[in-house]
Amino acid sequence: MTEQEMLYILAIAEERNITHAAERLHVAQPSLTQSLRKIESELGTKLFTRRKYGLDPTDPGKLYIEMARDVTARISAFREDLRKMNDPMKGHLTLGASWYNTLLYFSEFVPLFSRTYPDVQLKLVEKNTASLLEMLKGHEIDVIIAHEYPKEYPGQQTSLAKDICREVLETESFLILGQRRMFRENGIPENEPADLQKLKDLPFIFFNDDQRIRRITDFAFRNAGVSPKSILFTQSFPGALDFASMGLGFVILPEHYIAKNIGSYPSMVSVPLDPSLHAYWSNCIYYRIQEYSDPLREEALRILKESVRQ
Repeated sequence: MTEQEMLYILAIAEERNITHAAERLHVAQPSLTQSLRKIESELGTKLFTRRKYGLDPTDPGKLYIEMARDVTARISAFREDLRKMNDPMKGHLTLGASWYNTLLYFSEFVPLFSRTYPDVQLKLVEKNTASLLEMLKGHEIDVIIAHEYPKEYPGQQTSLAKDICREVLETESFLILGQRRMFRENGIPENEPADLQKLKDLPFIFFNDDQRIRRITDFAFRNAGVSPKSILFTQSFPGALDFASMGLGFVILPEHYIAKNIGSYPSMVSVPLDPSLHAYWSNCIYYRIQEYSDPLREEALRILKESVRQ
């Protein structure tokens, strides 16, 4: 079982057509067909079943494909790691985060790092936390930044593989944001934590159920014993901010996002929540533990942490 054979099977699985896979691999179609038959013969099982719409992997084929993806990813990571050892301060780094953490951290980090190491190529990947951790586990990414639930949040702590290291960058609180007049009309002081009981009958803009900020916000309201009135659900931080600025309702957003954007909304005010409600998330760095040193990654971590401190 060779790396080339695994690449052949992966190409067939992705193209679902031997002719298209052969074109992609720059090999003759009869040669690829012969290679597939040879691999199946050695394994003693069929890897694909022909359908009207193309080739489908059999159950053994699915097992082979999963193995081949893992092995080829590790081989690729090994070659890159070996190259880094021979020339550690050149090459490329792959960094992952949600769109928000990309904006929050990498917009500061990338210019600093690139000025210091102009020969390094940076690649940014924007996905959700679960997808990023899978990429990290599969050696497809070097460093990720992800949100973690409050430590008080029940049953939602991230379970990490043994070779994954986690460091907390900072804890980011959530604030209530709304028009100044709405706070004043409802007797909500601007210089002390908001009393959610006074807001229970007022309209709120919420995020969608699948978003971490929504779950943490719901957790805070449950801790306060309040079921607020929802007037709108959205996926978008900018959209929620715009609707709140129109007086549609209050919204809860992370403090750094508010700090970066509230200057464009002079009629808006942000008010903290009582710390006992645990309305926050932790922004954490994750990377793989390695037996050998990786000066380029270590420099990236150092500059990233320094940019956060500044």
